[in-house]
Amino acid sequence: MFATAADGTKIWYDTAPGPRPVLLIHGFASDSLRTWEQTGWIRALAGHGHGHGHVTVDLRGHGQSDRPASGYSPRTLARDVLAVLDEAGLSTVDVVTYSMGGLAGWELARLAPGRVGRMVLGGIGGRAADRASMERVAEQLSGGGLDACIDGMAGHRLDGAPPVPVLFAAGEQDEIAADAPEFAASLGAPFVSLGRRTHLNAVSSRKFKDAAIEFLAPAG
Repeated sequence: MFATAADGTKIWYDTAPGPRPVLLIHGFASDSLRTWEQTGWIRALAGHGHGHGHVTVDLRGHGQSDRPASGYSPRTLARDVLAVLDEAGLSTVDVVTYSMGGLAGWELARLAPGRVGRMVLGGIGGRAADRASMERVAEQLSGGGLDACIDGMAGHRLDGAPPVPVLFAAGEQDEIAADAPEFAASLGAPFVSLGRRTHLNAVSSRKFKDAAIEFLAPAG
């Protein structure tokens, strides 16, 4: 399915009904299929307790979404995702993000107060996105044609107080999110170590899934 962004960009998404829907936002040079489907996240969410609903989205320039020449700031990506929530008829969601997806999720929670309940941020700390790291990830993931996204995201970071309750998670060998434990502590937010995982394989961690599902569980 597709939602239409403010500038006409078609944003692909998929959704499954269920209580407490979870919005999943992938990272740079990846897509929903690779980040969430093939790593078992969809299955884990559906199989937990009464089962979570979910909505996956391919950010502009990625996966099945359009690849416009501009519009890759965190704020614009957040507006794209908000268009998806509106199209899907979802008033409130919890959010799980990975890497660059955290910048979009953070902005989404700021942009649309009340639409995001809790948020799990994997593979990201407080450092600004930098061009060299993004180019390296693109090369490792065989992601081409992403120069506009690199231009739009470079220099952006998670800033200000968390807009909603957040949980951070990262692998011990994740150089991109190496400062995540200290950054989470500076915000008074919980952090979960994913053991000897790297930036590229931490997303499949069972510990990541279990920690996220526990954090998103309703109180009581």
